[in-house]
Amino acid sequence: MLYITTALYDEASPYIELLGLKKDVSFNKIRVYSNENAVLAVTGTGVFAAVSSLSYVLGRIQPSRGDVFLNVGICGGRGVTNTYVCRKLSLFGDKRAYFCPDMIYMTDFDEAELVTYPKPVGEIPKGVLVDTEAYGLAFAASAFFSPHRMFFIKTVSDEGDHDRITHGYIRELMEKNAEKIAAFALSIPHEEALEELSSDELCEIEKLRMSTTQTKMLKDCLYYYRLRGGDVLKLLRELPEVKTKQEGRETLDRIRRIAAGSVI
Repeated sequence: MLYITTALYDEASPYIELLGLKKDVSFNKIRVYSNENAVLAVTGTGVFAAVSSLSYVLGRIQPSRGDVFLNVGICGGRGVTNTYVCRKLSLFGDKRAYFCPDMIYMTDFDEAELVTYPKPVGEIPKGVLVDTEAYGLAFAASAFFSPHRMFFIKTVSDEGDHDRITHGYIRELMEKNAEKIAAFALSIPHEEALEELSSDELCEIEKLRMSTTQTKMLKDCLYYYRLRGGDVLKLLRELPEVKTKQEGRETLDRIRRIAAGSVI
């Protein structure tokens, strides 16, 4: 199942039409559209609306292990009409509040960092995107989805000049890449359909002496690498010996890049 969120109906409209979603009348507090393959929730603007609305939906329609979360919408930034996949989401004013999706699935979009503000920003900091919802959505969704199955894809609508934003303008921006984004999200393989690692492969993983969290991330990468046609056992046996925690982190980072296709 694909779970989609937008803050505004105009952001959602192209996806509702593209995926053939129908309004779910069982939800009376927010607008939800669904079919057998996808659920889309229009959460409203602001961090608190994002958290409460998404938590409400996920409490009613709980995701399974193999489901995917996708947040799409407009944002402020440099380069109007450009679309980015967010590699880091943070909350303005709180250095401890951030979320980094585990980006093992590659897209055709450039990557960017996004900062969530309490209200629309007139003067946008250089080098980041800004919105008023994404961190709240990440906070709520992370209780239900694995980091490598969460995607935040934003299209720049303005550089702080909000007067240019109209209903038709938002829809036009969202229609630009809706088909490509939806196809990408629906193409993410269901984890339960992936073959389990063999005893030989698990033995090689144990030799790497990684932490429990690192081992979980490593296995996720190896599943994807196998799906792409890679020889997991061969890859593991060719890795250098891991003796320190730093070497473990470096090895994991290398495998992640190999799995994503950026290292041969």
